[in-house]
Amino acid sequence: MPVVRVIRHGQVTLPKEFRDALGVKEGDILEAEMKENQVVLKPKTLIDKIPESEFELSEQGKAKVREALEDYKKGRIDGPFRSVKEMKKSLSSK
Repeated sequence: MPVVRVIRHGQVTLPKEFRDALGVKEGDILEAEMKENQVVLKPKTLIDKIPESEFELSEQGKAKVREALEDYKKGRIDGPFRSVKEMKKSLSSK
C-alpha cells in the first residue's frame, strides 16, 4: 500500500496509480470528507450556476424533461450510476 508524506501547509501528493485510476489531473477539484479517523477524497466537477432568466428550453427539450420525469415516477430507469460513463453504457445497451 503506497504511503504519502504531508508537506508544508498540509499538502500531500496522491500516488500516480491512484490519480490514474480516478482520472485525476493537476488542477482538478477533490471533495474532502472526514469518516471516523479517515479522509475520503472524491473527484468533483464544478459548474457555474446559470440564472433561470438566462436560459429557456425548446419545446422539444421541455418534452424530453417531461418524458424523463414520467419514466422516473414509473420506475422505468436504471441506476443509480456511479459515473456518466456507466450511465451511457446502460443507455447504449437498450
